Amino acid sequence: MNFYQIRQTMTDDAYAVISAFGQTASLTLQAITYMTGQREHATRFILEQRAVFDVAVENNGQWCLSEGFKASMHQPQA
Repeated sequence: MNFYQIRQTMTDDAYAVISAFGQTASLTLQAITYMTGQREHATRFILEQRAVFDVAVENNGQWCLSEGFKASMHQPQA
């Protein structure tokens, strides 16, 4: 799935979490929670669900968008 296909399946809350990465390359769970105004457990759930679809990845407590997903954001919409 590319960015446009995935975006159509996201809730507004999930989109807010993914959009937080527009500010920086990686963020802690607490930073994302603060930026989006969501509860920590809901934010973690969204991030873990996005990880299942290879949208987000976690490394040592830092979350970031996957390289494949970032690349699909720059491809023309089909």
